[in-house]
Amino acid sequence: MKRLLEAAWFQAIMARVIVGYLRFCYATTRWRHEGREAVEAVWRQGGPVVLLLWHQRVHYAPACWPLDRAQKMCILVSQSRSGDFSVRTNSLFGYHIIRGSAAKKSDPTKQKGGAQAFREMLRWLRAGNAVALTPDGPRGPAQEMTEGALKLSQMSGATVVLIGQASSRFMAINSWDRQRIPLPFARGAMLWEVLPPVPAEADEAALEAIRAGTGARLTALTERADRQVSA
Repeated sequence: MKRLLEAAWFQAIMARVIVGYLRFCYATTRWRHEGREAVEAVWRQGGPVVLLLWHQRVHYAPACWPLDRAQKMCILVSQSRSGDFSVRTNSLFGYHIIRGSAAKKSDPTKQKGGAQAFREMLRWLRAGNAVALTPDGPRGPAQEMTEGALKLSQMSGATVVLIGQASSRFMAINSWDRQRIPLPFARGAMLWEVLPPVPAEADEAALEAIRAGTGARLTALTERADRQVSA
């Protein structure tokens, strides 16, 4: 079974099945939008964007960024074997892929390509594109924002876009953040909030305040999306 799951042909088939299923869910969900005017202005204006959402809602993300009129999107994917499959699915959505992840807090000497990935994302942003990140992933703690995404904004001048998404029908898997898999024929809420770039002159104390405030805003946005689909 393990050999089958790791076979390239099997992963290619499963990636197409999963992407087809998610697109079906997005198409059959009755979305309610909030903050769309602000993000439409970001799409028209162009320029670098850092898109942030919590890891729990990562399977909703492709529904929020129309590549036919928005900036080209990059996704950060770990260098693990599970990351190999994520590359297949996200490539089918039309995203550019950068491989790498941060070192474990328990062993910061064990690098996983994080520094190189950061440099690649910075170059991608400076070319006027977008990067989507889950600032509490891939290991958590859930809804606790790290500062890496904010440093990308600070160093590139990228606008920060927060996205909170929810649907009335979903499956919650047994993971550290109870990650949600959408189900079709649901009521959905898609909420954007546009924030200015992190100031280039922000020192460590200012960056910490921005990190805490941005994390709280993203949580509030996500919880408001939940309330809208449960009302």
